[in-house]
Amino acid sequence: MRNFTMLAAATIGLAAATVAQNCSVPSPARTLSNREEFGASFYYNLANHFFDLDTGPGVTLNSFNTWLYDQGAGNPVVPNQVGATGTVEVYTCPTTRIGNEALAPGSAGSPWTLAGTGTITVVAYPGESTCVFTPAVALPAGQIGVAFRYLPTTTGPNPGPLHCIGLSPNPNTPTSDQFLTFSNDGIQGNPWTGNPVDSPNLRISYTPDPNAAYYTTIGEGCYFRPQAFFENFPASATAPDLANTSQQWINLGTNYIVVPAAVPFVPPTTPSLTATPPPASSSNNWDDALSAPFTLPFTFTAPGGVSTNSITISSNGSIYLDAVTNGAYTPFTGASYGGSSFRDGPPRIAAFFHDLDASSGGSIHYEVDPANQFVRVSWVNVPEWPVPTALNTMQVTLYASGSVDVHLGAIANTGVGNGNNAYYGYTPGLGARLGASVDISAALPLTTGDGAIPPVLGMSARPVIGTTPSIVTTNITNGTIVQALAGGASLQPFPIDLASIGMPGCALTINPFVFLTNVITPNNTFDNPLSIPNNPALLNSQLVFQAAPLTPGYNPASLLLSNGICVRVGN
Repeated sequence: MRNFTMLAAATIGLAAATVAQNCSVPSPARTLSNREEFGASFYYNLANHFFDLDTGPGVTLNSFNTWLYDQGAGNPVVPNQVGATGTVEVYTCPTTRIGNEALAPGSAGSPWTLAGTGTITVVAYPGESTCVFTPAVALPAGQIGVAFRYLPTTTGPNPGPLHCIGLSPNPNTPTSDQFLTFSNDGIQGNPWTGNPVDSPNLRISYTPDPNAAYYTTIGEGCYFRPQAFFENFPASATAPDLANTSQQWINLGTNYIVVPAAVPFVPPTTPSLTATPPPASSSNNWDDALSAPFTLPFTFTAPGGVSTNSITISSNGSIYLDAVTNGAYTPFTGASYGGSSFRDGPPRIAAFFHDLDASSGGSIHYEVDPANQFVRVSWVNVPEWPVPTALNTMQVTLYASGSVDVHLGAIANTGVGNGNNAYYGYTPGLGARLGASVDISAALPLTTGDGAIPPVLGMSARPVIGTTPSIVTTNITNGTIVQALAGGASLQPFPIDLASIGMPGCALTINPFVFLTNVITPNNTFDNPLSIPNNPALLNSQLVFQAAPLTPGYNPASLLLSNGICVRVGN
């Protein structure tokens, strides 16, 4: 481990004297979401949204986005308020909201103080409803409780209380960036009464103090080749282009080759699983339900280290490559709203994963080859919820070789008002990173990723003057020996392609002049302290860094490259 004390002073001095600045300007407005990717389970009466914040210096709240559900849909149906506007009041209290939810502002002993108000405009889900604060709301520094009080609308169609989309159960996982930590949130259906439940989706837009220290990432590094692949089909009245097609997934061990194939639909002969109650369900019937785990006659393997003797069939058009018995909606039995369950649940093959309702029609089947060389899963004429005329037929065959056949017949995802999306593809699950949605029909034959994930460069804390944060490299690939950490004062005007030195697909984003090498630490990271002298002359100056771990096997140079970071020293 090496310390960048002298580099900080020397580089900052050089930057101030001779180099055009890249991130020495104040931080632009930032956003923080309470979840990396929104999730949805149900809709809720929305009076208050409570949460806690740990705030940095001088944070002002500009706006926020959330997902309202006030569009004349649902069960029971809510009034259609699309286009209506309403007021959101922002209250703060010292330390935490916990224990203060029933103490209405102005009542005896209430700790709540009105910090500002904003105007929200109702947009139909899955669109985002935005609340704008004019003026921006100044948040006190430190640990505070916050309440967003949603007043009933008074203008626009059907004035009245609002509703929101929320996630159940509440993940209760704090979310942080450099300036804010969000935690302990919950929905209150009646204002200032009862315990908050579950968690609505929220994305806060704010601006830090002009002299605040921060860092920003540049580029992504090399290589990002996730083993998951998928196509995301938004709700549409038009049938997906994969309808009435079939594909074969050839398992090469670390990845698939997906090719078009004439895979016939084989009418199932076994009784439907829906003839008996589901072993696991969040609805007590075959809407959002799982089969019992089936023991395979062979070990099935899939990219990403997946190896299983059991599968579980979801009524919502997918197969878990695992024995799943948990009936919780998220991330097990539920549909694909938002896609977080596709990423975070167990390993999954998505034939056409969306919101199906096998309790109202159709059939689901599991069959085993008499020679024990394959198993076949079929969904036959299963209606989409809540469109009983939109029927879905899919068939997936898993072979002992690890290859997969997929036949898609009539498929539909027409519930535009319901806001569901549908997924076709594969994921090793358990939070494995996802790439972008792929147009499968246009990409065939498709070679999927081998699982390479680039190293990630960041900082342990903001680069505040007079402190010693660390420059930290994570996502270290197994087999990495040492790394070079390059430091400088400016970014490259354009990323430099390093194919000429044996690093195809890698780009240098900084202009380095100092290099350090270090060995991997016990927690599988590279950690370089950056000592920033307590010298006011360094305020608002910049440094840039990029890491190059020595990792054999990915290119002729045996080097990977992280993203770059640009560091602004400040308060």
